This record gives sequence, C-alpha cells and structure tokens, in this order.
Amino acid sequence: MSTVSLQPKAKSKRILELDALRAISCLNLLLFHFTYVYANKYGFETPLGFAFPYGKYGVQLFFMLSGFVNAMTFVGKRSAKDFLFARAIRIFPSYWLVILLNVFLLSQLPLFHTPTASETVANLTTLPRLFGFENLEPVTWTLQIEMLFYATLVIMMLTGAFEKMLRNLMVMVGICLVFCLAASGFKTAFPDSGANQFFWIVENLCFMRNMPLFAMGMLLNEIKNRRGVAWQNCVGILAAGIVFHVIDLRDHNPAATMLLFGLLTACAWGKVPPLRYKPLLFISSISYTLYLFHNNVGSTCIHSLESMGMGPLLAVVLVTVLSIGLGTATTIWFEQPITKFLRHWWKQRKEERPGSSLASPNASPNN
Repeated sequence: MSTVSLQPKAKSKRILELDALRAISCLNLLLFHFTYVYANKYGFETPLGFAFPYGKYGVQLFFMLSGFVNAMTFVGKRSAKDFLFARAIRIFPSYWLVILLNVFLLSQLPLFHTPTASETVANLTTLPRLFGFENLEPVTWTLQIEMLFYATLVIMMLTGAFEKMLRNLMVMVGICLVFCLAASGFKTAFPDSGANQFFWIVENLCFMRNMPLFAMGMLLNEIKNRRGVAWQNCVGILAAGIVFHVIDLRDHNPAATMLLFGLLTACAWGKVPPLRYKPLLFISSISYTLYLFHNNVGSTCIHSLESMGMGPLLAVVLVTVLSIGLGTATTIWFEQPITKFLRHWWKQRKEERPGSSLASPNASPNN
C-alpha cells in the first residue's frame, strides 16, 4: 500500500500557521495528560518533579481555531452534504478504531473498568454524554462538542443565518448567557430539583459554555474575508469573549484568552513565520490520531513502564515518542487510505448523478 506524504504540497494555499496552532493545541493536551492528569488520576510511583496543568487552554485555542476554519469552509460555498461527508470520513474511521481499541484496553488492564455494551454503543456515536455515559477515551469529550458545532453550522447554512452572521451569532451568544446564568441560579436555589437535568441536557446539546469561543473564531473569519463592518465584528468578538468568561465553569484566565485570540489572529493573516517550523507541521498532519490515541494508551504504557522500574520522567518521554509514532502509523496506514478511498467514491457518486456539480473549489484550505 502506497503512503501519502504528510508534508504540505509546495503550491498549497493552506495557512501553515493555522496548522501549527493545531499541533500546539494537541501537544499542549498531550503534556497536560501525561503529567498533571496522570499524577492526579493514577499517581506516579515516584514524583515526576513537574506538572503542566494548562490543558484547558489548548482546548480553548482549538475551539476558536475550529470556529475560524470551519466558517471559512462553509462560507466558501461548500454544500451541506459535502461538508458533512468530509467531516464524517475525517472523524469516524479513526474514532471508531480508537473506541474499539479502548473496549479491549478497558476490559483487560487494571487502570480501567470493563465497559458495558450500552456504554460502547453510546460512545460509537461520539455523543455518549448526551446518553448518560462517560467517554471511554476521556479526551473525546471535545469531539462531542465539535460534532454539535458541525450540526449548528449546517442549520445556519440551511436557514440562511450566514447572511447576517454577526447578528445571528450575537443572538446565539446572548441565549447562551441568559440560559447558563438561569441554569446556574436555578441549580443553586433548587439543587435537588429534577428540572436541573433538563437544563443540563439543553446546555450540553447546544454546547452553550463553549459556543462563544466558536463565535469568536467565526467573526474573525468575517473580518479576514472583509464581510460586514470590521469594527462591529470586533465588538462582537469582544462581547463573545466576555460572555465566555461570565458563564465559564473552568476558571479560564481572561488574559490567556486575549493572548490566544491574538495568536490566532496573527496566524490567520500568516504573520508568524516561526510557526512554519516543519516538525510542527508534521505534528499537525497527525494531530487527530495523536489526539485520539494518546491518553488511555499512553497512561497504560506509563503505568507498565513504571511497574518495570523505569523512572517517571523517562517513562513520560518514551511514551510521548511512542504516541507520536502510533499517531503517525495510524495516519499513514489507516486514516489516509480510507479517506482517499471514500473521497474518490464520493466524487464518482456526484459525477454519476444527473445535473450534479462537484464541490466548490473555494472550500477552506485548512479543512
């Protein structure tokens, strides 16, 4: 089986700095899980000596980046069917593989519990929390939010909401503010009420605590592509950022939000050449499989190496290298061949359909 190059093509229109941000976000999570989370969840045999507790900022950056990139894709005239198919073939094959691997891991290894059939099926949907189950691979809680965001984009496209992007996003952000404050107030006043479950379902189904981050990225795309009035979009970004911190439950630092958004802005305009560093672009090319496979597999390997007498620092370093190798192998020999085959099938299917036309060439270069 021939391999597909992991490096961007020479004539690619991709904004390489955006790829680098994806890599930085992924590496941030890997370091967070292998140091801070592992120490608190399982405990090292001997002290590691340091911890990196800033994983929430990698997620924050990723959601803003996702808002920017996916808005670029949709407002670039791609059809809803093309968008959903492209997202499905990108997400599900590797995701299903990691869930099945985790079913085996969780049932065989001492760190975890044996998953039930219902828990497994719920996880295969990417939306287990909405069905009352935890993620078998804990890091994939962000994937549930991404999937709901994609559904929101499709609804916005089908209803023409992109035509009044700023207005509609501000309405959505305003609803998030009012609903989340009402839900928090109600829970404080009536902690035992069954209505709290209703609030929780709506809040998570509409990813209200994180929607303002996506809105910030989407409005940045409006500015980048000179749609709407720039200063009004800037005010919208500021308003969305304020709302995010008002309803935030994870105590993010507003200064960090400003710095991360500033970095995203500079990268969107291609003004950070140091981020075009080839190793970062390589990590970006395997970032999805690295994100999926690193946590449970990595924790298992750290535990095994420590039980054999290896020091925690060396164990973390080796498992980091192993995770990158596993992500690379999965990308080259599993994800890319499947994606290539399914894209070819989709293209042929569209060409065979009477009166059909192929997807717009204006689709996002960083999709």
